[in-house]
Amino acid sequence: MSCGKVVGGLFLAWLFFTIVPNAFAAAAESPAAPHECSVCHNDPTDLVQSAHKGLACAECHSDISESPHTETPQPVRCTSCHRKLHETVSENAHAALGGGRPSANCIACHGSHHIRKTAADANGICASCHGGQATQMAVGIHAAGRVETTRNLPTCVTCHTAHAVKSRRDPLSPIHRSQIHETCARCHADPKIIAQERIARPRVVALFEQSIHGQAILQKGNLAAATCTDCHGAHEIRRGVDPASAIFKGHVAATCSRCHGNEAAQFRDSVHGGAVSRGISAAPTCTDCHGEHGITATRAPGSRVAPLTVSKTCAACHEATPVVEEFGLAPRRAGTFFESFHGLAVRGGSPVVANCASCHGTHNIRPSSDPRSTISPMNLSRTCGQCHRGAGMQLAGTRIHVAPGFGEHPWVTLIRRIYLVIIVVVVGGMGLHNGLDFLAHLRERWRADGQQAARPPVTPEVARRLFERWTVNERIQHVMLLTTFMILVITGFALKFPDAWWARPLVWIERGYTVRAWLHRISGVLMTLAAIYHLAYLFSTQRGRTQFRCMKPGRRDLHEAWGMVAFNLGLRPHRPRFDRFTYVEKLEYWAVIWGTAVMTGTGFMMWFQTGVLTRWSLLVIDLATVVHYYEAWLATLAIVVWHFYSVIFRPDIYPMSLVWLTGTMTGEQMARDHPAELDEMLAAEAASHSLPGDDMIPPQAG
Repeated sequence: MSCGKVVGGLFLAWLFFTIVPNAFAAAAESPAAPHECSVCHNDPTDLVQSAHKGLACAECHSDISESPHTETPQPVRCTSCHRKLHETVSENAHAALGGGRPSANCIACHGSHHIRKTAADANGICASCHGGQATQMAVGIHAAGRVETTRNLPTCVTCHTAHAVKSRRDPLSPIHRSQIHETCARCHADPKIIAQERIARPRVVALFEQSIHGQAILQKGNLAAATCTDCHGAHEIRRGVDPASAIFKGHVAATCSRCHGNEAAQFRDSVHGGAVSRGISAAPTCTDCHGEHGITATRAPGSRVAPLTVSKTCAACHEATPVVEEFGLAPRRAGTFFESFHGLAVRGGSPVVANCASCHGTHNIRPSSDPRSTISPMNLSRTCGQCHRGAGMQLAGTRIHVAPGFGEHPWVTLIRRIYLVIIVVVVGGMGLHNGLDFLAHLRERWRADGQQAARPPVTPEVARRLFERWTVNERIQHVMLLTTFMILVITGFALKFPDAWWARPLVWIERGYTVRAWLHRISGVLMTLAAIYHLAYLFSTQRGRTQFRCMKPGRRDLHEAWGMVAFNLGLRPHRPRFDRFTYVEKLEYWAVIWGTAVMTGTGFMMWFQTGVLTRWSLLVIDLATVVHYYEAWLATLAIVVWHFYSVIFRPDIYPMSLVWLTGTMTGEQMARDHPAELDEMLAAEAASHSLPGDDMIPPQAG
């Protein structure tokens, strides 16, 4: 045997008899391993299934140095590993759990050996103390489908946190009333969770923050205002379609009654509340009118029950064909309202005019057959008398919801039809007349094409002279009439067509309806004063009396009208020789006189309708309204078709006659439009020059 082999054998023998026994001895003196502890502590599953299953027993029971041990282990101190979390727990609502022993509060929730993670079983952990809340949450929407691990469903710690749990009365708590909406927003305002969970209403938190409830909490610090949990509940949150839910349609009024007791009591006794209690899902409840999360103050501009919008909210049901047909509701209630004076004023922006709620009530809406109803025949005079003092009795026996061709008085229908016929005949005749005149002027131009135009049968000196047609006084009267008429047309039709583009500026400006109404009334008064002044001018001045005599219609006008039509048709070679005023001007003048009288009379009746209703029935106002409206159409169309053609669009006058500004016409214009008057003026001028001492007579006539 070689020397090397002997040395190797001795080395192995030394290892076996020295190192190995020492290793076993060291192992016997080291901290106990789990399998060794299980010899006495025979519940190995606790630690195996624990979050600490990878740790040795001695890592928590550090005072145990040998196994088996005879001393009782000291209480475990979780701070050795979880110092930061332990410091948080010492300040929260669970700080006193488990007694005063070290880490007793940790063990109270997580257990001693079968350590449970809050992320995996938060609800189970909390249920050991909060069994009632856990039971409620288990039947709620947040517990549905929890077996699906991929769901983003909240647990107890989502809202209460895991270790920094604070009392709901603590302002720093995430479940304090001032913080609840932000806590809910962690899921209900998270685009990722909204998409993954297919949350149908992604803006509920934003709407709540803008609502009257949210603003009361956020801006005013009013913690009595409703927040998420007041309506949906804290733990037992159910879907709105669940009959056990606090926001189920049949329970909404009861939920709102916690804060709005009087309103809810009125609603339950109303026609809508009774229908909801009978399970009629189409009947409205609080949220159908006020909204759900975005509820605003009743007079806020965006509110669904504001004076300018509440009628549209009512129309959502009362104009819905399925609802009207299924429940036998009176048809066209909302439509007739919007076509009435009140409805047009609402559409025009009036915040004080009567709307649906003004007559029917807000929460206490009852059918007219109910003696307690505000629209009961016994109470209608009082209801209408709130705005129309002294006129309620006249309104009580009148149909309110009427529209053209729907429930209106036969006389109103008759007047409407008469006016429609008049408008078609008169305006159509004017259009036909002017169309023929326009073609006649074109025909004359075509005939003169390539030839020297024929000049009027007057000398060049006379053709250049200016002859007075209107005095300064008459021009001022015309400007007054023109201005007031245009304002009346715009502000009047703005009431009837408030949605038209040209009427929108009057609606958009602040208090637009009031501005429109007073502009209309002031212009009406000014036009009336101008008409009175014009009558005084006609009969108190020599010039006025002369003009009036010339304006009287006569048999000559009929001959001239026929002669003009015949010329336009090509049946006569020459136009009639018109005098001071043509039949066109006379028709227009007397139409203005008639229209001013009619519009003034009916306008003042509509303005002071309460006084009228104290003496006569609503039929008088209805007749005045229909006459006023269609007379306005007749006057406006007559001005556009008849007058504007004569002074603007006639080919030989276009782009505009300047007589209304200058008051004069040239001799050439006089020879074309008023040849008979020009002959008389020139003859009178020649006769005056033949007399001694009359050299200073001016050439103007009038």
